[in-house]
Amino acid sequence: MYDNLIMCKSITYAQRASRALQYAGIGNQIIRIPAGLVRSGCGYGVRVRANQLDAALLAMKMEKMQPIAVFEHNRNGYHEVAYDLS
Repeated sequence: MYDNLIMCKSITYAQRASRALQYAGIGNQIIRIPAGLVRSGCGYGVRVRANQLDAALLAMKMEKMQPIAVFEHNRNGYHEVAYDLS
């Protein structure tokens, strides 16, 4: 089960992020962002397990990749969480 969503600026960026996460040993899945969460652009991201979110963001940072936003999923749906993305 994947609990967190890292929003990317394009499908290509999501694919790059997915490869970086796989290289770091972090399971992930590229998905289309749910309509209510898309701010602009094509709306793709990668889903990761909740216990791997910090490692996933660090792996992306090491590759000089910056997500647009980070969302957590629970039984009420997705909600944005505050993370230092710099």
